[in-house]
Amino acid sequence: MNIMDTPRTADKHLPPLLPQLTNDTAKGSACDEQMETDAARIILQLERTHAEANAVGLGSPELDAFQNLLVSLIAKADDPKAVIAQVAELLCDQAENKAYLPKLIQECDRLGLALQLTDDPVVELTEIRTIDGRRTVVARADELAVAYDDVHVVGRCLTCSGELDDTALLYFPANALLTFRSTQDITGADVKVCGTCVEASGLPLTAAQRDPKWMLRWGCPPWCVNDHTAPCAAEWHSAFPVETKLRDAAVDADGNRGGLPWLSAQVVVSNDQPQAYGRRTQVWLGYGAHLGELDPAEAREALEEMRGFVNRLEHTVKQAEEIARDDFEGDPEIARLDREAEARRIQVILSSPKRAT
Repeated sequence: MNIMDTPRTADKHLPPLLPQLTNDTAKGSACDEQMETDAARIILQLERTHAEANAVGLGSPELDAFQNLLVSLIAKADDPKAVIAQVAELLCDQAENKAYLPKLIQECDRLGLALQLTDDPVVELTEIRTIDGRRTVVARADELAVAYDDVHVVGRCLTCSGELDDTALLYFPANALLTFRSTQDITGADVKVCGTCVEASGLPLTAAQRDPKWMLRWGCPPWCVNDHTAPCAAEWHSAFPVETKLRDAAVDADGNRGGLPWLSAQVVVSNDQPQAYGRRTQVWLGYGAHLGELDPAEAREALEEMRGFVNRLEHTVKQAEEIARDDFEGDPEIARLDREAEARRIQVILSSPKRAT
């Protein structure tokens, strides 16, 4: 590929390793003997290692400069061991950053893009520019992992990272907030999700995922999840409901409401033949099988009332928790004898001559 900064050139863009160490580790006027001993021992080890590297032909002016800087910092440091630890961490970060370079090159190859690395502080985010007539990824050399993430998602499913095909749909999930807007990758293309992941989510399709023609045909806002082609389909437009995980059967004394949520709410817009009937927005507030159709003002009143009720409910629950400390289990054998006695009493009543007449 036509990479405008080779890996060797990219090394020059990598961040300086040690400047921040000079501010945090300078010695004070009083030097501790132990620190001086540690410094001398560490410097001796560094010099031996440096000499061994030169002996086997690994030396270089850059390595010499790094060695001199490191020795200077350790000699001046209050805590030489801390300097070594920080240098090791910085070197690890640098190595991890450089490891992303071949991956980034591979992704640019996949997309037919050139790559240019820069240390220009003005460049904060990965972007695509046209340079010398070719679309080029411009990325910070010290942020190669970030650049890789930005480029890797192009043409891939946001969920599984698999390459997209014609079944891919816009990333506009039903459970997104109504203020959600479809997002774009660094090329300006809409982020999408593969058909397999959409199906696996179990969420209904939004109008935005169906396509602009659908939205125009049915007058749908992007977040509408109603399938208007289904038999007996609703003429209104509904957002995906928010609901409690707690089911209504868990709090219903009869326990026969099935799988309905305990509480739910959704935005509904009615705009069928708006010239004649106008447009109306409501919040449908559900409690099990019961449904309240509220206009926004009424929904706001319900919300404020619920806030107050939650505070009172919390107080009630705390009271119950305190009182419940004295609760205890009864004796099963006594309970059995009581039930049997009650059954005999009822049987006597049912078989009495007075009841028969």
